[in-house]
Amino acid sequence: MAQEQYTGMYDLLEAIEDAVRTADFKKRNALATALDGYAEDNARDFFWATGPQAPALLHHIVLAIDQACRSDDARTHRTIRLVHRKPEGYG
Repeated sequence: MAQEQYTGMYDLLEAIEDAVRTADFKKRNALATALDGYAEDNARDFFWATGPQAPALLHHIVLAIDQACRSDDARTHRTIRLVHRKPEGYG
């Protein structure tokens, strides 16, 4: 009897990233734009979903999709912008 292969969180994340990266550039760009819009319009939810208090799988899935649909240059800019963004509700 063959042993079943275990599929872990990182296997799932790799598959999601591969799927997004191989998608058409326009579709990846549309996804990046939608993520940016969602982050702007629902900042509390977006930053919770990508932050350390989110369940680990949700955190990694959202970040994997976000990173996979961006070019290397946009990823660097996006990370810097998120770090400097002031959270809602702080003076």
